[in-house]
Amino acid sequence: MTARLRPIALLAAALALAPAAARASAADAFENRIPPVAGQLYGKAGRFELSPIAQVSLNDAFFSKYLFGLRGGYHFSELLGLSASFATGPSVATGSTNVCRSNAGCRSATDAELFQVPGHVNWLAGLELEVSPIYGKLNLFAEQVIHFDFSLLAGGDVVAYRRVLDATAAGTAAAAGATPPTDSAMGGHLGLGARVFLGRSVALRLELKDYLYRIPLAGRTDTQSQLLTELGLSFFFGGGR
Repeated sequence: MTARLRPIALLAAALALAPAAARASAADAFENRIPPVAGQLYGKAGRFELSPIAQVSLNDAFFSKYLFGLRGGYHFSELLGLSASFATGPSVATGSTNVCRSNAGCRSATDAELFQVPGHVNWLAGLELEVSPIYGKLNLFAEQVIHFDFSLLAGGDVVAYRRVLDATAAGTAAAAGATPPTDSAMGGHLGLGARVFLGRSVALRLELKDYLYRIPLAGRTDTQSQLLTELGLSFFFGGGR
């Protein structure tokens, strides 16, 4: 070996025999410092879910609905679940029910006038099928990993609503201090939902649903659409992962 190559050979031999820590790069100093997040950490399969819920209407011209209730269900798998729910609460006349005339200004609608318009819901009860095709994780400010899922919702419902009266019956009821009777109709809904998992047994849920049902109105059958947003806090019980 020539004198010129001898120092290079000695350097290569020294590097080969050096401890692994001595050859570690700067990036290796962070190895295992932040553990990787892999797989679905919070599972629903084989577990029961119980949720106190609150629903608020979004698109009704005559009545704003504030419904409170309970939802309970079971998850057959991470993809598929079935639940039942019941919610009830007040329906409050909106600002759109003001009556305005050119010669008398604007005033709030009377009870007799409100008895003649649809949209007053007394309670909702239904069964819902849930398909959850998406489970995701979000790294928030490199400090906290948020786990969430998205769902497609479809179900059948019983909608209890205040009967819509004609002008004569509405005037008679209002004069007597009475309210229209409650009728019910079968309907259905479609919607989208999301959960944010706060832990293995707790999740925050937000859903948007369009409820459709048909009622008799002015001598014909009319389709009602009630768009409701639902907020709930879910508690999981039973097996699962």
